[in-house]
Amino acid sequence: MTGRGDRRRRGAARRPPREAAREAASPSPPPRAGRLWAFLGALAIVPLLWASRSPTLGVPVADDYLFLSTLARGRPDFFGPMGAAYYWRPLSRQLYYLLVGPWLIRAPWLGTLVAALLLLALYLALYRIARRGLSPPLAAAVAAFPLLSEPARVFLAWPSAAQHLLAAVFAAFAVERALAGRIVAASAAALLALLSNEAAFLVLPALPAAAWLRTRSRAELARATGAALAVAAIWVAGYTVARAHGAALPRGEAGSLWLPYLAVLVQATVSQMGYEGLAAGGAKVLLAGVGLLLAAGLALSIRRASRRRIARAAPALLGGLAWFVLGVAPLVFVLPDWNAWRATVAALGLGLALTGWLGLAEPALAALLVGVRLVTLLLGHGAPPAVTDSLPGTASSFSFARLVRLQRIVESTRRTLNAGAPSLPSGGIVRYWQLPRLAEVGFSGDNALRVWYRDTTLSLRFFREAAGIHEPLDALVEFEANQPWPAALIQPRALHDFQAAFAASQEGRLRTADSLMSEASRAQPGQARRFLGNLAENRAKLAWRLGAYERADSLNRVSYELQGETPAFWAMTAHQALRRQDMAAARSAVRRCLELDPSDEDGIVLARLLDLRPTTPGP
Repeated sequence: MTGRGDRRRRGAARRPPREAAREAASPSPPPRAGRLWAFLGALAIVPLLWASRSPTLGVPVADDYLFLSTLARGRPDFFGPMGAAYYWRPLSRQLYYLLVGPWLIRAPWLGTLVAALLLLALYLALYRIARRGLSPPLAAAVAAFPLLSEPARVFLAWPSAAQHLLAAVFAAFAVERALAGRIVAASAAALLALLSNEAAFLVLPALPAAAWLRTRSRAELARATGAALAVAAIWVAGYTVARAHGAALPRGEAGSLWLPYLAVLVQATVSQMGYEGLAAGGAKVLLAGVGLLLAAGLALSIRRASRRRIARAAPALLGGLAWFVLGVAPLVFVLPDWNAWRATVAALGLGLALTGWLGLAEPALAALLVGVRLVTLLLGHGAPPAVTDSLPGTASSFSFARLVRLQRIVESTRRTLNAGAPSLPSGGIVRYWQLPRLAEVGFSGDNALRVWYRDTTLSLRFFREAAGIHEPLDALVEFEANQPWPAALIQPRALHDFQAAFAASQEGRLRTADSLMSEASRAQPGQARRFLGNLAENRAKLAWRLGAYERADSLNRVSYELQGETPAFWAMTAHQALRRQDMAAARSAVRRCLELDPSDEDGIVLARLLDLRPTTPGP
């Protein structure tokens, strides 16, 4: 009796060689065990979602508002950079925001849902690639590599990160289709990857490499090479047009690139292992654990059975390593601006090479690597529950923790303005009072305000005391320290009284100024602690000038309780110490004043009086 396998082989022999090669390379339906492991590996999305839990997931911030603002001005230029200074990415910018952008303000969860589905698609493509030479459990471990990573949390949290995620997904499918002998589909996926992010340039040499590994046929190699060149030509032609429309590529600094490249290579490797998501002590433990895994892998790789397995998979493992080493090279040109998620496309090769090698040396090592990555992800910096003036200590300037902090600041501003100032006049100005450190980037200049109110004439500006008197404003927002939603609106009546008080003070009408500041305090609800603290601080100065020293001391303490330490608090503390003839306390207070603000005028005067050298020369 003729078996089914014999009939299939004879049928393949009667077909043309190209068709037979395609059929042989096409994946057969996976057995039940394979489907089970594919499902189990995809469950890596669950701990990723848990580690990324935050009420701000998907909330637009920073570049999102740049793209949304460009979109609000009309149909975007598909050959332009979408309002940015660099890059032509029409799929992940223009098309993505045309489809998802209209929902991001009122339904930010949609962006997170899209990112989660893309991550699952990435897992599927990687699993199908890895199954061509690895067992189902090892293929699942390889495919789960990008899901159990710190950068994956950024993809769920930030819509703009789709520029890298889409490139990774299409790049993976391009390689998968190339390995299946579907060169047309592979070429289409490669072009989509490049139109999402130029970091996907790695797919161009990958297409002919996959054809050669699959068939060892020069004809297939030439066909795949031609397809890759056609994709490259289309992309280069598009980029040439895009450069005339304002798109550009960043330029690295002159000089040797070897040392920066080695630094980027190391940084990309450790960040993909989760190093950036942990505190200093945990990061050292992580590196030690990974080092032990690598040492064990090297020791076990010398066994005869392990050597045979590794040798059979060597082309794929070395290809993955080359993919990673080449893929991180362009990151040198964006230094010193480091972000781990920029290495996502390159890290697909690291996942295959590292996980595959360890699993072929000893399956338990791949399982341990998955376990280490899972624990690292779950123990990483969580979403900050409140906004502080200090930044989360991460190497990436847009890490998950820093993004959530920015999202809380920007989204609370939107909610506060929506409730307290639902409309603004054309050309209106909103000012902010003591914005948390490095939060300006979250608003993308005036773009966030213009998107919220659908008015391109609005402006967002900083509020200074003099500017508050002499320059117009239509709303004033302050930010509370250590609050989950820090924005608070300064009431118009309180602002008016403050402006009048400041003007009276400049005119020498000190008692009137004090009275107006007292009225401003009563007109402002208690949540604006920094504004109220500033009022108390200024009233303390007025009381000192009026000779009411005890009252000045009391108001200075109130100021500290409301807004914490400021240069003015320590300057007043120094004045009080001098009045008590406590020279040591006065010097200590002046030093702290100038540490907080070396240009503080009162602190500089006191430093000269006490014969202290100011940190920087006075004005």
